[in-house]
Amino acid sequence: MPTLTVIQGPDHGKTFDLDGESLVIGRDPSCDIALMDPGVSRHHARLELRANHYVLKDAGSANGTFINGVRATESALETGDQIRLGNTILSMGLPPAEVAPVEHRGLPIRVDTEGKVDSSIMATAAAADEPHLAFAGGENLAEMRTSLVGLGALYRIAEMLARDYDIDRLLGGVMNMIFDVVDADRGFILLRDERTGAMAAKAIRYREELLEQIRREQAGADPHPTPIDGAGPQQPLITVSRTIINYVLARGEGVLSTNAMQDQRFEDGESVQDFGIRSAIAVPIKSRGETLGVIHVDTHVSQGRFTEDDLRLMTAIGCQTGLAVQNARLMASQVQQERLAAAGQAIASLSHYIKNLLQGIQGGSHAVETGLEKTDLDSVGKGWDIVRRNLTRIGSLVLDMLSYSRQAAPCLAKTSVNAILREVAELAQSAARERRVSLATNLDTTIPEIRVDADGLHHACLNIVTNAIEAAPTVTGKVQISTRLSQAAGEIVITVTDNGPGIPPEEQPKIFQAFYSTKGQKGTGLGLAAARKIVEEHGGRILVKSKPGEGASFLIRLPKR
Repeated sequence: MPTLTVIQGPDHGKTFDLDGESLVIGRDPSCDIALMDPGVSRHHARLELRANHYVLKDAGSANGTFINGVRATESALETGDQIRLGNTILSMGLPPAEVAPVEHRGLPIRVDTEGKVDSSIMATAAAADEPHLAFAGGENLAEMRTSLVGLGALYRIAEMLARDYDIDRLLGGVMNMIFDVVDADRGFILLRDERTGAMAAKAIRYREELLEQIRREQAGADPHPTPIDGAGPQQPLITVSRTIINYVLARGEGVLSTNAMQDQRFEDGESVQDFGIRSAIAVPIKSRGETLGVIHVDTHVSQGRFTEDDLRLMTAIGCQTGLAVQNARLMASQVQQERLAAAGQAIASLSHYIKNLLQGIQGGSHAVETGLEKTDLDSVGKGWDIVRRNLTRIGSLVLDMLSYSRQAAPCLAKTSVNAILREVAELAQSAARERRVSLATNLDTTIPEIRVDADGLHHACLNIVTNAIEAAPTVTGKVQISTRLSQAAGEIVITVTDNGPGIPPEEQPKIFQAFYSTKGQKGTGLGLAAARKIVEEHGGRILVKSKPGEGASFLIRLPKR
């Protein structure tokens, strides 16, 4: 049975079951859904059940009816929609009883403190070090299909942000989605308690085949049981390496651990075969630079199945899950309602952007398959171009998400800023040629090398240059990258200038805010926010100078050190 939950207004916290074919919403006590908000009309709107979906109709109210911020007279409702009547906001959802429970919640988790399940860290994924996920460079149809599965998981998690604020259900859903895209045998999610700081298991999942084996062993049906976590058949523990968990919590990085059985640290004779772990991935659940918990999956097969592509995907899922957990906690604590509404709009925008990318990849993939079936190489080439462009956008989106969410000091080393900008210009030339925009550089050769994070600065500058190319007019567009040394200020100044339409004064203070975009559905609002964060981590500043009709100049001022 669907529900309407009041998430803002005098009736905050109330939940109304929708159990009729025609329901009246209003301030009058006789209404099926009676609200105390004086901004709500006595008979404000009506819900009608049509073909298993509710349709909301405004009943001539004084202040109007709004669905997801848009005024509506009649509209079908979907799970997650937000309805505003007067000063009251209601969320369309499902009651807890209709959401699939987390599987096997009673299974215990033990963090090994004796080193018996310690394992080799084979790869890590820092927040800003990975430019793409597992699906960032598929060269064949199979990899493109894998790309769609991985991106679909991110999209579904983003959808959950807007419709469910129960942390247990959220994390259970995340774990189920992970098992759809990662070939794991077991997995769990640990979340840090806000008050005590202790880690608690919130979601646990076994691969069904492994769970069936455990059931047979518990029933005594298997004459040669395979030990699970070193426990007897009565209590199958999930034991996790302390090294892995501590590393993830301390560094805020994802970890791929493989072939613990071959680790030299096990040569003391302690058997780890009872634990059976051959490959494991653990990633942080992060939001606004804070590590909220850990997502852990592992496999006990003889040949580990996880790859660094899986690690990248899991790291992105951890970031997305962090947003979900943070939003759920804000709702639970009943604070910052306006900020929560803004976050909901941002997530809705991001979800729509990802959906557009999915549709682009699906369309391109279909064109490739059709072309291959008909031996039409022109169709194959055109389809692949569509897929490649969208994969590039996916890589940029993921890198922006990881860059914006990480909280770590940049890895500084003596580097030539000019060399970084030459690489940026070379990388951006293809986008400039596609829009027939002139891209030029004017670099001061007297600038000395300074201590910067080369990858981070490259990403920040590429975001700004890409924005400039998109802002410049086709054919007549011009973008210039320049550098100069400001001796008086002790700074190196990077300037990116375009001859686009410019930025109105009222927009300029907002363009560096996360999820704020002037591109409509074509942008995520993360590019400039991530660029500013990277520059400020270097102790620098990023400024914009622009007048309507006169283009724009973005200045990055870095300390000369």
